Amino acid sequence: MPDVHENNFPLTAEEYMTQPAELDDGGCFDPFIPKVSAPAPKPAPKPKPPSLVPLIDKILRDNGCVPTPTDTTPEAGFPVSVVAEGTDDAVLAQPREIFPTPLEAPLPPPRVATAVELFTWLKRCVLAQTHLPEDAAEIVAFWVISSWFQDALTVLPCLVITGPAHDAWGVLHVLGDFCRQAAMLAGFRRSHLGVLRWGCLTNVVSEPNLDKRTAGLLSNLTDRNFLVVEGGSLTRYSKSTAIYAGENPETHTIQNSIHIHITPINAEPSATPEWLEKMIERLPVHLDQYRTKNLRCVYRAKWVPSGLSSETAAIATALGRCIVDAPELLQNLVALLKAQDQQHLSELSNTTEAIVLEATRALSRDGREHAYAKEIAAEANRLLEARGETVRLSPEKVGHQLKRLGLRTHPLSQTGNGLTFDKATLARIQQLAAVYMMEDAPAETENLHGSQTTENN
Repeated sequence: MPDVHENNFPLTAEEYMTQPAELDDGGCFDPFIPKVSAPAPKPAPKPKPPSLVPLIDKILRDNGCVPTPTDTTPEAGFPVSVVAEGTDDAVLAQPREIFPTPLEAPLPPPRVATAVELFTWLKRCVLAQTHLPEDAAEIVAFWVISSWFQDALTVLPCLVITGPAHDAWGVLHVLGDFCRQAAMLAGFRRSHLGVLRWGCLTNVVSEPNLDKRTAGLLSNLTDRNFLVVEGGSLTRYSKSTAIYAGENPETHTIQNSIHIHITPINAEPSATPEWLEKMIERLPVHLDQYRTKNLRCVYRAKWVPSGLSSETAAIATALGRCIVDAPELLQNLVALLKAQDQQHLSELSNTTEAIVLEATRALSRDGREHAYAKEIAAEANRLLEARGETVRLSPEKVGHQLKRLGLRTHPLSQTGNGLTFDKATLARIQQLAAVYMMEDAPAETENLHGSQTTENN
């Protein structure tokens, strides 16, 4: 019939249905959800035709012929029609021949969204609902996907958000929509672990006054091998956690964490796209189907990134294992985390520990056997003054910083404590210099090469 419109979408090259352009859903196709149809109601039984037996019995009784129960045999009570011999009527008594219905062509298997599609949709949703820059939205997208594979990971990276509370809460709401069985929590305490174990699979926390104790607890919960003593037994409480830790980016450090700081802007709230509601409804279903299809593959994944610090490499490994058959996304992930690595190291180089380490390293290269804490403090203050800093360090504070770096001072003489530059101490200084990305100046490198050449000669 030419005037009947079919509600069918055209097939792609892979025989998947695509929607016309006018049905814009933000690119997020409708996930396959098998429909359970209710059984069809049974038809009402047809009324039986009225029986003639009572009428025949009445006629027989009126004529004085009343049959007894023994007069009627089953064969007489239920006469069977006899087929005449020598005719073909027996063929008509057989059931009609049942012809098989034509077989329908099998439908293609339901399509599961790819990692690239999920990443793209999540990024669009984050950008549409927050003021995050594109690189931060991409990190959030990677982290959301990883929350669906927690049982296949050993390291569960913590997503730390700082900045204005209103903007941070917008990010937390997005995480609550898309992470696996997320619960939005006002605060976080150790006493909450028992309830949270059964109540959710992803913690989305607002804790603007994060203290050192809670930060330490969250650090331990990023490693699934750590257990918690609870009620006389050992229990595993590790799970993916995102936390708003207040406006100050210099909050307490959480191990195995990714840090996103939101810079305040005076932008007006943007209009909500028409496709956003559909994507919020469909994306969790797509993520669940992606998990079901790829969980075994994520368990077996052995991808290890390169060019990152040890802690950042562990985070990248956890996030990257959840990205299946998308090498370009893995390259993007490494580039994003490498940028964060450099930023972290830059911030680390301006800490008090870094200044003390740099001063100690400079003194250890003067050919001396030891250095007093007051000498290290004087060199550290010289470096601070050269950088325009007004802070000054006392010998006592230098001693505390050296202890935190694993460089323990001891009495050198009656005049004070300090470090002895023996082999073990020099090796530790070199290890710390590599962690803090301290490179040799060209002149120092040349002097070292020159001294080595002289020794070899």
